[in-house]
Amino acid sequence: MKTYSFEFFIGLIVIFVAGWFLLSVLLKSDEISNLGEVTEYSASFDDVSGISVGSDIKLAGVTIGRVKTLRLDNFNYTAEMVLEISSKIKLPSDSEIVITSESLLGGSYVSISPGGSDSFMQENEKFSYTQSSLSLNNLLQKFFSR
Repeated sequence: MKTYSFEFFIGLIVIFVAGWFLLSVLLKSDEISNLGEVTEYSASFDDVSGISVGSDIKLAGVTIGRVKTLRLDNFNYTAEMVLEISSKIKLPSDSEIVITSESLLGGSYVSISPGGSDSFMQENEKFSYTQSSLSLNNLLQKFFSR
């Protein structure tokens, strides 16, 4: 009768590595998605290209929230965005929200530039200052069409 101790040992190593990988992914995803208590805000944009539900919201390069919902306003033809931002972050009422990209070919995210106001935004308040995403294709078309 032949023994398969080497194959059994390799199988145990594969199962251990797969379990470790799965556990680390689960722990990391819980750490990423855990913002604690969140405050919801809204914003209107002319163009939200590259942004989807779950996209990051960053302040000074640090992720402070996620995009909760996106919908089209059928009356104004603008994209309405609901944002979930950590309740620990107090945003001045004149803060600007911009859709920007990480690099020339990278993904897009929502960036917040805090204003200088002494008053802070309240829950469900709408951002007054927004800037939509810039499309590289649109810029090149404008440049070469002249």
